Amino acid sequence: MNQSNVVVTGMGAVTPYGMGVEILWNALLSGKKALRQVSGLSPKPLVGAPIDFPVTSDIEPKVVKQTDRFVHFALAAAKEAWRQARNPGSSVPSHRIGVVIGNAVGGLSTFRSGTLTLQTGGRLSPFFVPAFIPNMAAARIAMEFALHGMNLTVTTACAAGTDALGVALDMIRMERADVVVAGGAEALFIPELVTGLMQTRALSTVLDPDLACRPFDVDRSGMIMGEGAAILILEREEVALGRGAKPYARVLGYGSAGDGEHPAAPAIDGHGQKWAMTQALDDAGISPGQVDYINAHGTATVVGDRSEWTSIAHVVGTSCAVSSIKGSVGHLLGAAGALEAVVTVKILTDQIIPATVGCERVDPDCPLDIVQSRRAAPVELALSNSFGLGGQNATIALGRSDNGTT
Repeated sequence: MNQSNVVVTGMGAVTPYGMGVEILWNALLSGKKALRQVSGLSPKPLVGAPIDFPVTSDIEPKVVKQTDRFVHFALAAAKEAWRQARNPGSSVPSHRIGVVIGNAVGGLSTFRSGTLTLQTGGRLSPFFVPAFIPNMAAARIAMEFALHGMNLTVTTACAAGTDALGVALDMIRMERADVVVAGGAEALFIPELVTGLMQTRALSTVLDPDLACRPFDVDRSGMIMGEGAAILILEREEVALGRGAKPYARVLGYGSAGDGEHPAAPAIDGHGQKWAMTQALDDAGISPGQVDYINAHGTATVVGDRSEWTSIAHVVGTSCAVSSIKGSVGHLLGAAGALEAVVTVKILTDQIIPATVGCERVDPDCPLDIVQSRRAAPVELALSNSFGLGGQNATIALGRSDNGTT
């Protein structure tokens, strides 16, 4: 396998804070929460982080009509990333540019609407199936930029966004692509999904947005759903530099592992999480002691946080800084890993770690250095973890780029 350097040259994000990476970043640095009470999605109200602003102004009206909400998010984020990367298609052959997008399910709101239409005697659009199937975010991104390289969709629950980045890294290393548009998109605020997650006891039932999601806190009570998309442009470094693109970070390694145990709960001993992190370190060629920061999966579930802090302490130790953004923006499910990779890149470039919002009293059993308030810190090497239902575990290793400092 070709071990040529892979860099990030562009990023885009659509989050409950608004459109764009800088809006996201400034909100995280300020400690602002995007959480609020929502009703009508479950038998009881709950706290969530839905997107309640238009995202389609830069998308063709016919495409908007023909696609699900998660595709709208993906396209909007991809357009921002593409612009920041200085239009890779202008100098890289289209068949050398791939797409890999992660999501947990696909367009459930479109499927739900179609079901209701049939129940009332209506007719489905010929675009009904092409609107909601999971691969349509990746497909529509390829159509938008006329890309003809490998086009893949990763569906590994909450690990999907990170797995998408890892697959993209391997595609470039294996010389199947020079540039890959990679990330995740999710839009799953529908009654069936929300109520189903409540039945797994994964969602917090606390109705105060300030207390509902508390990663690593002694009083944590569960996760809060969010929605949106995050896209990163990964490139072979020599290709990026050759066309004058600015590398913001290096993509160093990837690890992925399955627990093989339970459909909803993580393995008690965290063996899948440990192996994913170990693989990422080995793939990157770095030692555990070199890791300065970990963007934790950190969902604020009682069992999940404990499993993660145990795994991190086992693999990396307890000296590096650790934080989670889910108390700020919610859990974007299949898009979470991509969004957290964007945040990790910003931490590498700006050398500032946002606070783990919601964590007021670190669980006394947690041995990690949890970042509870905004912290300036030298971060050269970082890991970002994503763990999902079914025992899906993924870790990406990222490094600072001298060319990407701000």
